Amino acid sequence: MKKIFSILVALLMNCGVFSQKTIDKPDYGLSNLPGKLTKIELTDSATIIHFYIKYQPGQWIQVPKDTYIQDINGGVKYLATQTEGIPFGERYTMPETGEANYKVFFPKLKNGIDKIDFGEGNNNPNNWSVYDIVLNEKDVESLLPKVLQGNWFQTDGSNQWDYGFYANQAVVDKAVWNYKTVSQKKNNYSIVLERNGNLKTVYVQIDKKGAVKIGDNKEKLAVYSKEKTENPNYKLANDEIFSSNIFKSDSATFSGFIKGYTARAGRKTGKVYVSNALTGSQDTYIVEIANDGSFKVQFPINHPMSVFVQIPGANSTVFVEPGKETFQLIDVDAVLFMGDCAGINTDLKALEKAESYKDYQKLRKTILEMSPEAFKQACLEIKEKQLQELDVISQKQFVSQKALQIKKLDIEFLAFAQILTYQTYRQIAQSDKAANKVATSDEDYKIEASYYDFITKSMLNNEAVVIANNFSYFASNLANVEALNEHPVLPSFRTMSDMAKTLQDNGIVLTNEELEMIGAFGKLEKGNLRLLDFNTTNKTKIADFNNNHKEAYEALQKNKLQNDISVGDFAAYLKTQGVSLTAEEKELVSNYKLIQLSKEELVVKKAFEQKYAKKPEEFGKKYMKDIQNIISGLYSNKSYNKMKEVYGLKETFLIDAMLLQQKARMLENNFTPYTESELQTIQKNIKHPFLSNYIVFENDKLKARLEANKSKTGFAVNTVQKATGDELFNSMIAKFKGKVIYVDFWATWCGPCKSGIKEIAPLKEEMKSKDVVFLYITGQSSPEKTWSNSIPDIKGEHYRVSEDEWKYLTKKFNVTGIPHYVLVNKKGEVVNPELGHHSNEGLKKILEKQM
Repeated sequence: MKKIFSILVALLMNCGVFSQKTIDKPDYGLSNLPGKLTKIELTDSATIIHFYIKYQPGQWIQVPKDTYIQDINGGVKYLATQTEGIPFGERYTMPETGEANYKVFFPKLKNGIDKIDFGEGNNNPNNWSVYDIVLNEKDVESLLPKVLQGNWFQTDGSNQWDYGFYANQAVVDKAVWNYKTVSQKKNNYSIVLERNGNLKTVYVQIDKKGAVKIGDNKEKLAVYSKEKTENPNYKLANDEIFSSNIFKSDSATFSGFIKGYTARAGRKTGKVYVSNALTGSQDTYIVEIANDGSFKVQFPINHPMSVFVQIPGANSTVFVEPGKETFQLIDVDAVLFMGDCAGINTDLKALEKAESYKDYQKLRKTILEMSPEAFKQACLEIKEKQLQELDVISQKQFVSQKALQIKKLDIEFLAFAQILTYQTYRQIAQSDKAANKVATSDEDYKIEASYYDFITKSMLNNEAVVIANNFSYFASNLANVEALNEHPVLPSFRTMSDMAKTLQDNGIVLTNEELEMIGAFGKLEKGNLRLLDFNTTNKTKIADFNNNHKEAYEALQKNKLQNDISVGDFAAYLKTQGVSLTAEEKELVSNYKLIQLSKEELVVKKAFEQKYAKKPEEFGKKYMKDIQNIISGLYSNKSYNKMKEVYGLKETFLIDAMLLQQKARMLENNFTPYTESELQTIQKNIKHPFLSNYIVFENDKLKARLEANKSKTGFAVNTVQKATGDELFNSMIAKFKGKVIYVDFWATWCGPCKSGIKEIAPLKEEMKSKDVVFLYITGQSSPEKTWSNSIPDIKGEHYRVSEDEWKYLTKKFNVTGIPHYVLVNKKGEVVNPELGHHSNEGLKKILEKQM
């Protein structure tokens, strides 16, 4: 009877009656979920995946309609059918807790599927995906016994991670290894690892009490555990904070291993973003990922610092030091470190929860109800609360002095930076209220210099502050504090004579020919000043005149292909159209005629133009950089002197750092090296030895780039053919017909533009044999010399258009800010006038779709 019953049960199971299966805490590989899979249910009618998501409160998440699961070997995609816990196919706003639990239902899977991938429809790399989700546990073919698999930590309280033994790979000594052989004698194991032809043997011993000892020397094995050991009394050798002698230029190495990496994810690269506190710039370095999930990249830095890493499975900060290597394990269940900076990174991860930006976000919601002093006090209280949390964590477990120093500085500078934002965020809140037509009776506060008394002399003179993530944020805000800045009296630039005098007053020698031209131009300046004064005095009347006849004004702009139309030209055009003017408009036109050049002035003007032609324009371009430097110097000297006066300082590290940032930024924006005399002046003003020499380093680096650019190819300079109206853009792209065109409106001074250009460079190289053109358009705001120096680094087709051409093009494509991208198909038709920013993977798909 029992036998018959067993057979019946087996038959029922085969028929699916007993096919219910629940997998708690399922295993899976590479994932970019901001959370985890908590459970999978396999029923006779559905596959149900349970999600736990931790995300920014107030932000939205969504389960798209084309969410799917699929056998890792390919085949049919099983589309989601419904959700529980959040809406299906609609945006769900995360609650204050920042946590959400929900289920996604899919059809029942066919028999024989052991692993699946989860994804969201359109292959956008920003969409959530999970790979190698295990449905049927099978004994994975591995040379290594299960008892040895896992991450092994020292048990002395340091929790140093030395060994990662997984089913098919091992991580030892900052490298990924394969198993060659594993031999066992009772509870003693010899593991031979192989990597690029090199062999390494690791010995493991398990004693009678279950203690595990590991090492590469049989006679000197150390005790390890898969569990971390909390020992707040652990003592680290040379446990000291970073000293003031912190600067050193060298390369940092960031390497690691993505556990569970698969090429199916379609991501073979990552990025490391390095913010340079000395220049205020950010450099991006590409991380190439090997097929086994390992990676390694080197980049130059000047001091210990945190960098931001964006790599499959991780978006986080990592602490690095010059001349040292940091190795990171990226895993669903653990973030672990090896190498020179392992201890600091491990400790910083433990301290992360002490620092929170959310408290400040919450505080800003009531900023209209707070006086400056109340806001400052609230920020300082948040800072003290977070510092106390830091102490609590460090009392429960060992934390190195360096990690404590870094996190303490981060917490302090975050608070100080927030205090400096009071006026900015108050104005934003007032604007939001006005936009929503909410009545406001907010009291206006004047911020006195005493508001900034939290800034101390020691803070301004401590060069170790550069290790803090939030230092640059604080310094940037400090540079814009109105109470600590004074506006200088700027020289007049109403005439060429004014410009020449300013240049000479600042030690710039003009040529005899230039002085002669300036003298001749002086005879024309009275007439030019009359026009300038007329436009200034009648600014409102001119604007009303143009707006009263808006359609006609825009038609004339389009016809003349220029944005600025004079009162006289516009009045003459209206007359041809039979338009009558009001009495006020007639008076305006009459006054305009009165300021026109006399016959004698016209004769002088004609003679001047015949002799000097475009030389005045060339004079302006030649000395534009000098004028910018003079104005910048006036502002910075006045501001920094005011800051020194407020704090009673003669020399400060922070002011030197801010001055260096300003000069380095000008160097990058102008893309023109400083002369020797300019360098000497800058170095004289920057007292800190390392910072003073660093501007020379940056200048030499730019010289080397410009020299290398002379032999570069792959870029082409184009000239706009004479065209008006809609013909302008068509004439610019006519030669590229038959190819997809990616148009980038940019400028040499635009940081986001240059970052985007640098980011897209690998994609251009990848698609260089395809029918696609990368077209770059800039205007007169990009100085010609800066532009010509820059474009050899930018492969593609280039235009530098006139001011009127730029205004027409930006109006045509509704360019309200740059960078701005436009997509044109192979027929020369604009298919997307506002393409927006996309990752390289996403943009590649967009371009290929048009081919």
